[in-house]
Amino acid sequence: MKHDTPTCTNEYADQPTRPVDAFAHLIASLRRIKRKQAKLSQERKEHEAVIKAALVAAGAEVGTVNGVPVVSFTHALRIALDQNLLKERYPEIAKECADISEVATFRLLGV
Repeated sequence: MKHDTPTCTNEYADQPTRPVDAFAHLIASLRRIKRKQAKLSQERKEHEAVIKAALVAAGAEVGTVNGVPVVSFTHALRIALDQNLLKERYPEIAKECADISEVATFRLLGV
C-alpha cells in the first residue's frame, strides 16, 4: 500500500525529528479525513445557508419538521474587546494585561 509521503525538505532541518514510519497508515488516514472534512464543511455551510435564508424569508427563528422544532437561527449581541484599539489607545495597559502561553500545534506536512 502506497502512503502519501511528502518529499524531503530542509525546512525542518534544525528541529528534533523522530521516524514515524510505523504510523504512515495513520498519517495517510488523517490526510483522507481532512479532505473529507473540508468537503463536508463546505456542504454543511451550503445547507445551512439555504435553511437560514428560508427562515429569514419567513420571518421565523425556528424551523420545524412535522411540527417538531429542528433548527433555530437567532441573532444576539456580543461584547468583544478590540485588542488593536486597546494597544493603540492604551499601550502600557495592553502590555500589562498581555499573557504569554505555550501552544502545541499538530500539522500534517507536505502533500
